Amino acid sequence: MIRLVIGRLDYRGINGPPAITFKDYDNAIKLNGVPDMELKPLTRLVINKLFNVLSIQFDVSNVRRLSDVFEYCVQCSWFSGFIGFVGEALPDKAIVTVPTPIIEPISTLIGLALAFNNPNFEVELYSDLWPQITDALAQARALGLRLAIHTSILDINRVYVFDEVVRRMVRLPRVDVLTGSTDFTNKVEVIGESYRTPTIQANPIKAEPSVIGPRIDEAVLNAVRALGIELGGVSTLKTMSDLVGSEAVIKAVSMGYLVYNPMDLTVRLSSKGLALLRATTEEESQGGGEEG
Repeated sequence: MIRLVIGRLDYRGINGPPAITFKDYDNAIKLNGVPDMELKPLTRLVINKLFNVLSIQFDVSNVRRLSDVFEYCVQCSWFSGFIGFVGEALPDKAIVTVPTPIIEPISTLIGLALAFNNPNFEVELYSDLWPQITDALAQARALGLRLAIHTSILDINRVYVFDEVVRRMVRLPRVDVLTGSTDFTNKVEVIGESYRTPTIQANPIKAEPSVIGPRIDEAVLNAVRALGIELGGVSTLKTMSDLVGSEAVIKAVSMGYLVYNPMDLTVRLSSKGLALLRATTEEESQGGGEEG
């Protein structure tokens, strides 16, 4: 079930462990930072969707960990410094409080990453961007994720993606007819419960998406490795072409892994290329450790 909670931050959006929340409950385990998870392919796709909505030009397809998103995304620099990461794993039988500010896009990005990467946890997050990512929320619903989204925004045309909507009752009476109290803070309206006999009984479904990691051409991967490891990240176009071939260089530039400067005929690694280099280096080091 995915639930929308409008204007009620005091509303408890989770039922019990295992759960992840941005709020501080009495029985919750409080982490000192955001868990630095290794991202699943579907989680990367959701982050790419969010970046596309925000016009952030960064592709996380080859990013390995959540912290790498903040490190390599240049347009994320204005908010990346406000997030700290920890390496410990999430306790599987507890309510975990992750210190995430309810400031966009930090709250939505981290909240959805935690939700899609940890499908066995119930997740509570804050998002005012939800009307722009209803496709991602529909995917969460199809997967059977348990998700509660707190917000200050009601878009009546887009609430159909939720199983339930909880909102604070707000009334704006005319001053000339105001005779009683306007304290409605303790009243909650729950939308989504039908008290009529349904004519058709809906059958719940759980749609498992077929999402795999991106495939990188071996020639492009060799070009990124050569420039990053052997040539220090910057090289002349001729040197790179002689080393890995002009076709590989052109393809790597067109895919955004390398940046070509026509003024001095040099190529350098882009932030996307740096993320790919780091991810492949970590994979190789882990593989070598297992073999040893």
